Amino acid sequence: MLVTSSSDSSVLDTSLATFTFEPQRVIIRFLHLPRMKPIGIHQQLSDTCNDGVMGVKNVRSWVQQFRESRTSCENKPKEPRPCTSQWSQQTPKEAFAAATQLWRQRCENCVRLQGDYVEK
Repeated sequence: MLVTSSSDSSVLDTSLATFTFEPQRVIIRFLHLPRMKPIGIHQQLSDTCNDGVMGVKNVRSWVQQFRESRTSCENKPKEPRPCTSQWSQQTPKEAFAAATQLWRQRCENCVRLQGDYVEK
């Protein structure tokens, strides 16, 4: 949208801006201070930002975090999930050998039972 002033011929460009998520979080933090509801904050973001606006679910999550005294608008990297697989403790060669041995045992059981083999 372009707005022109009648007093002079200057043109002010008020087209929608594109914000990354961090500036959107700053806006969320600012708008939640007067206890604006997350849906209202999302509407403000939608009116201000281009297609890159974060979803309502994320806005609600950030409002909740700010209510719980979070002050940083930076996204914390997620902790990696702990690996509990028995295969992760082995080298690829050991893992392949173990899988081959397990497959061989299953095949032997199937042959021994003449195809009437079901694992439980």
